[in-house]
Amino acid sequence: MAHEQRDVVVIGAGISGLVFAYRLKALGLDVALIEKSDRVGGVIQSETIDGYLIERGPNSSQGTEELLALVEELGISGEMFEGDPKAPAYVYFNKRLHAVPSGPVAFIKSGLLTPGGKLRILAEPFQRVRRVQEEESVAAFARRRIGREAAERLVAPFVSGIYAGDAERLSVQAAFPRLANLESGYGGLFRGMFAKAREARRAKKAASLVLDKAAPARRRLVSFREGMGFLPRSLAARIGEDLVTRAEALSVARPTGDQSRTGVFEVSFTRSGQSFTLAARRVVVATPAHIAARLVAPFSSELGHLLEDIEYPPLATICLAYDVSAIRTPINGFGFLAAPSEGLDVLGCVWNSGLFKGRAPDGKALLTAFIGGARNPGVAGLSDDSLASRAHIELQQVLGITGDPRVIAITRYDRAIPQYSLGHVARVRAMEALLREIPGLTVVGNYLHGVSTGDCIKEADRIAREFAESLHARDSG
Repeated sequence: MAHEQRDVVVIGAGISGLVFAYRLKALGLDVALIEKSDRVGGVIQSETIDGYLIERGPNSSQGTEELLALVEELGISGEMFEGDPKAPAYVYFNKRLHAVPSGPVAFIKSGLLTPGGKLRILAEPFQRVRRVQEEESVAAFARRRIGREAAERLVAPFVSGIYAGDAERLSVQAAFPRLANLESGYGGLFRGMFAKAREARRAKKAASLVLDKAAPARRRLVSFREGMGFLPRSLAARIGEDLVTRAEALSVARPTGDQSRTGVFEVSFTRSGQSFTLAARRVVVATPAHIAARLVAPFSSELGHLLEDIEYPPLATICLAYDVSAIRTPINGFGFLAAPSEGLDVLGCVWNSGLFKGRAPDGKALLTAFIGGARNPGVAGLSDDSLASRAHIELQQVLGITGDPRVIAITRYDRAIPQYSLGHVARVRAMEALLREIPGLTVVGNYLHGVSTGDCIKEADRIAREFAESLHARDSG
């Protein structure tokens, strides 16, 4: 591989890069996937320690159509676990855990909101539609549509859970575009949901019985027998020898002089002391934004600055194990998120052993707490002992734990989850415009159109198919 020609070189073997390279290869293109680390998956990391299956990144994924289709295509459906679709999620507010209401009766009975707060939600259809085109924060959108209580006690905790972010700073148009579109397209959240439900019923009625039965059921939360890391490892196995890890000093440049015959781009790197150069017709940068900024800067300094400006707050995950008998609160569910007003360092906690089987030895419970994020970035830099102590003290408070924990693992991310801050929609549009001026170069990743595993799979697969179609049309023309 020292001097080779490829159709496409993909840089970065996180989930976006893996899906992109896998799809291109499946569609018959000659692709190379280059990764700096000695492993694949990016932040998706699973590890078994003394019988505890821990996740250092995402603990599960929504069972989106794109994810399920990919799992089926890879032939690994038998390794997939599904969480209980009725497993509740909780919000910790006013020193109590409150189940997130899952229906009208639960909504009425819930103590999370006052009667006035519930009435304010029910008044949402009568709120005036915002006509201003500028982006709006998630918090401002929620206060305007469903009221201050729901914004503080429901929306803000879930923003922390998904983005480790601050609802006052994130753009609703970027972070939750479907919610924003319900207002702009239908005049409100309830009106939009009812309209979409009617549209779905009409579409289902129009579908044939065979297609209806063949359609895969949507699952709520899924993982794998060996953890979320099994998915990137499976993709890497299918990519095979076209995956190169431990690539150092990587750079992308335009060929010059006689070398221009070898391809549109040259991707250079070193591995085990040996230098390599790949000529490529297209280059896909699938790294985090700050790394992508360095790689694309030679082609557009403005694009590099836009990428560098995307914020990634620090985050620490603390995996703690307890005797089941030491936890007074049943941990049968997804876990909890803390309302900002509670003043906890812990943003939330996933109840790993309550969500999926096989995560902890018999009689033990495995919990993963998250500390840091955009609202409290400094605390993520505390020592391991301090992080474990704070997590334990606050989990004691929330769950009524009486025993001491065993610290299974602590993982730190100096740059965790990209923040879709106000102005993000305009930033992405500007980046896409600049990329159109650099034919053959593109960027993909969770900092663009969705941070979840399902979002990354959907976007990488979509663009990869467009790439393949474009290259095949070019060759046939």
